[in-house]
Parts: sequence; C-alpha cells; structure tokens
Amino acid sequence: MKTILVVDDSKANLTLAKQALEDYYQVNLVISGQMALRFLEKKTPDLILLDINMPEMDGKETLKQIRSIEEYKEIPVIFLTAKTDPETEVECLELGATDFIAKPFVPQVMRSRIARTLELEEFRRLAERKAKKFESIASRDAMTGLWNRSYLTTKIDESLSSGKTAAYLIVDVDHFKSVNDKLGHIMGDKVLIRLSHMMMETFPDDTVARLGGDEFVIFIVDPPEHDALSDKIRHFQEVVNEDLKTITSGIATLSIGVAIAPQDGTNMDTLYDKADRALYVVKKDSRNGFRFYDSTLPSKQAKAELPGSVEMDIRVLMQQMRESGTIRGAYWQEYEPFLSIFRFTERSMARSEESFCVMLTTLLNENGEQLDEDTLEPSMDILYSAIQDTLRKGDVFTKYSSSQYVVMLPSAQKELGGQMAAQRLKECFDKRKKHPGVVLKTDVTMMNMVERS
Repeated sequence: MKTILVVDDSKANLTLAKQALEDYYQVNLVISGQMALRFLEKKTPDLILLDINMPEMDGKETLKQIRSIEEYKEIPVIFLTAKTDPETEVECLELGATDFIAKPFVPQVMRSRIARTLELEEFRRLAERKAKKFESIASRDAMTGLWNRSYLTTKIDESLSSGKTAAYLIVDVDHFKSVNDKLGHIMGDKVLIRLSHMMMETFPDDTVARLGGDEFVIFIVDPPEHDALSDKIRHFQEVVNEDLKTITSGIATLSIGVAIAPQDGTNMDTLYDKADRALYVVKKDSRNGFRFYDSTLPSKQAKAELPGSVEMDIRVLMQQMRESGTIRGAYWQEYEPFLSIFRFTERSMARSEESFCVMLTTLLNENGEQLDEDTLEPSMDILYSAIQDTLRKGDVFTKYSSSQYVVMLPSAQKELGGQMAAQRLKECFDKRKKHPGVVLKTDVTMMNMVERS
C-alpha cells in the first residue's frame, strides 16, 4: 500500500484528509514543516500533501528544504491551499510542487489527483529502470521515456538482418489536436504519457518507440500468427480507447496501421511506408480501428507538388519557401513548431548573451475563474486577432490551453518592453471584447540567456 504524508497545522483538515484516504493508502499525519522533515529522516513516503499556510515554517519553505536534500528530491508534493492565484501556482511549481488541491477539498477530487500523480510517478520510475538496461539516455524520448526513432531504426536493422519475422505497428491518437485545443497541452502531454505506459504494459518484451507528436511504433519480433496478433491488437485498442474516453471526455481514440516483415519491407523506411498506408486507410474510413497492409490499398495523396526537375534555381526555391500572403503582426504557430522556434531562439540568444520576453495571456471572468464555453471561444478569437494586430512581426505565439495563448517576444530584451507590449494588447482587447465581464490577464517574464548559456 502506498504511503501518504499529510502536513497541515489544522487538526480538522488532517482528520478530513485521513478519512478521505485511509481506505486507499497508509496515511501519516503531522502538524508542521519541522515534523515533516523529522518524519522523512525515518521513512520516505510515496507522496506528500503539504499545506501552504502554516505558522513558523510555511509550505513553501518546507518544500524548499525537502528539495534541498538529494534523497527527497523525487518525492511528489501536492499543495493544499485556499489560495489558487496564478502567481502562487507559478512560484510553487518553480519550487518543485507537482500539483494543487484547493481547500476546502472534495474527497473524490483529492483521491483522483493523488492517484494520477502516483501513476505518473510510477511510470517515470518504470521508464528510468528500463533506460538503465540499455546503452544511453540519448536513445530515449525525453517526455515519455520510450525509445526514439534512432534507436528504433537500429533495432529494426539488427533484428531483420538475421532473417527474423516482425510486425511493425504505427499507433496514432485520433483527434489529438482537438485534445490540445479543448483541454490544453498539459492534458495532451498526459494523454501521450498514459498511452506510452499502456503500450509498455501490454508489450513489455517488444520495442515501443515514439516517432514524434502523437505517433508511436510498436515493433514485435517473431509475432504470433495473423489471427492471434489481430486479437492482441484489438484487445489493446479496446482497453486504451476506454481509458482515453475517460481522460479526454470522449475526444480521443486510437488508430493503428500494421506491416509485416519481411514480406512488406526489410528496413525502417519501407515498413513505415507500408504501415502508414494502412493507417491512412483507417483514418480515411472514420478512424478508431486497425488494418494490415496489403498491395491493394490506395496510395496516400501527395501533400505538395514537387518540382519536375532535380535541378532547381535557388530563386524558385526561395519563392516556394516564402510565407504566402501579406505579412502582418505576430506569427501564429501550432504548439510543436512553436517549441522548436522557442528553442532555436534560446540558442541564438545564448550566443550573444541576450535575453528575451515571454508573455502568457489568460482569459478569466471578473472573479478570476474559468469562463463558460459560450463566452470563452469567441473571446479567444478576439484575443487571437488582437495579438496579431498589436504585436510585432518577429513575435511568435501559440495556443497553450483553451483559455491561454503564450507569446515569445524576441525583440523585447528588457522586461519593460514586454510590459509595454502587454499593455498595448490589453487596451486593444478591451476595446474589441463583446462581453464586459471578460478579463485579460498577462504575465511577463524574462528568459535570462546569460545564465542559461
């Protein structure tokens, strides 16, 4: 049974927490930060619930001291707090908190948050244990802990060069963009991590890799015969779909394309191409299914017209690469390309030891709470236009959650520049908004490239 340490100076809160958790976990109770540190000297819990507002040593200071000790750095800590403003959340996350539970807490919500945090922690530890068995952490996908494309390619070459048979499964999350748009990128990441965990559980002896985004590969050496493999894929898909239905409110499902070696290919590229063609048919037929490749499947439509000649004039190439239409305002990008631009800018600024601003915009109601959907969606469209019209052409932005955009301001190399941009944006949005109760909150921070270089 997992062990939970609850730290709160209120005996009433401790009693309520124990009643909510004691049927599921071994619960230990202490009334101060000092007592929590003394408890850790004797026993390491699986998770800590920590009150922020306590006399003498508050939760923030307690967390600082916990994180300063090497053997306690990985213990998940969830704050219990009645104060949930963004500034407090950011400060606590920077200190190393994993999550927040609002007071007065709801027992079901508390148990759900704890269960999810422990599940993610278990997966992180599982991924670390598996990683230690192989050559290098460089072969791992940073977010999920799965193998990356480079390792997968090497594994396929090694396996098939010896004449073995294998199954190559491309696993793709249906409607993943909608998960990010409606539920936020944090939930999108949790979906990918959860799917990774379930693939590792179902295929523990096979090679599971992430190619990028929401696309994964399961490579099975010496697979069972066709019907048995189909049954296993079908069962896996049903279990995952049920899980995805719960955590994404019915948005996401799973589609799978399958190729078999050696008849469909004997290397990474050919197997990917054949499995991808099978996946394409599944997606076209309404998603949420799986299919084996066969030679009668239609080819995928070309996404772009390629030049007829190998020799291309550089001017023609540049014309094709240039942004179409009138260049105006800040540059919109989807989340993954935005991350690439952000990281490239980090590197560029680090070379010259310069800094730049990042701005987070959030739409709330007058009470600082989430807007209802009918108000939120049109207000986000207005904010989108305001960002484009008030910020500079060199600025880049993306949607971070259903109520937030994050903006990178490379030209604002001092915080004052970021604050001025935020003020311009707020004035523009306030003039255009249709609902007077909508409030635009902006948070501006500096990326100090001298320290990060």
